[in-house]
Amino acid sequence: MTALIGGLLATFGAFCYALSSVAIVKSARSAEGRGNDVLVSVLMTAAMSGGLWLIIGPPLPGADLAILIGVAYFVCAGLLGNVLGRLSLFRSVELNGAIETGLIRRLIPVFAAVFAVLLLGEIITPVTVLAFLLVTAGVIIMMVRALGRSGLLSTFSQSTNPDQRKGRALALGSAASYGGSFVARKLAMQTVPDPLLGVFIGALTGLVWFGASALRPGRLRGGFKAMQMPSRWQLLAAASMSIGQIVQFFALQLSNVTTVAIISSVEMFFAAWLAGHIFKTEKPPGRRFYIASVLAGAGVILLAVSPMLR
Repeated sequence: MTALIGGLLATFGAFCYALSSVAIVKSARSAEGRGNDVLVSVLMTAAMSGGLWLIIGPPLPGADLAILIGVAYFVCAGLLGNVLGRLSLFRSVELNGAIETGLIRRLIPVFAAVFAVLLLGEIITPVTVLAFLLVTAGVIIMMVRALGRSGLLSTFSQSTNPDQRKGRALALGSAASYGGSFVARKLAMQTVPDPLLGVFIGALTGLVWFGASALRPGRLRGGFKAMQMPSRWQLLAAASMSIGQIVQFFALQLSNVTTVAIISSVEMFFAAWLAGHIFKTEKPPGRRFYIASVLAGAGVILLAVSPMLR
């Protein structure tokens, strides 16, 4: 039952991340508040997780060695997910485009599973493999049309352009960083089983990095000048991303890393549905989307009920 709840929370987290992605697109089409999306999202995450921790969180644990190790893992997760993963993602999109970068980032569950086996001793069962194949098949069906339209299917294997090779390497690095952040969070909660505190520490890590980078010569004054009041879309993106992070931490506490990482891949299906039918930022997805969604949904359901099949 605990694993089932973890799977449901991971699914809801994927929906929240998808809502955040669509809100970011809406924000990018407006001039309001442009340039401070990352800061707003990190501040919102820190405020939300910190506030919830003060209200419903357990007391602050004592500073023994095990607790300090857990906090260090939370900081590591913040660096991997909020800093390294995001920086390499943005730079990869600049060098190599969003479509191919998005395809490579679908490897996040693979990296997460490998790290989980090596560092946590998780066992990959046949049911997990089947669920992963179903979700991956749905993702490939969704991506192959976009790749064909952009001409990337014929050029994906070519690496003559140095920027393209660098962009692919950065996309791989981003996928590895996000996959590693799943494992770092799970490792942290072995000694500090407090998801809210974990989200808060990760957000603080991002804020410290953001502040340190802004203090570099010539950037502080320009950074203050560029800041504007956030728009409603930025606030929606930040709030949904914060909720997604918090829910994902609870999912990791209740389920294993591989399951949560695979279920998180269905974010792109929620995003396509929201963008096409709710927010109208893109054309409604066609038959291919629904076929892919059925495959991915079957994989998620299989993962959710797999503990009952043992």
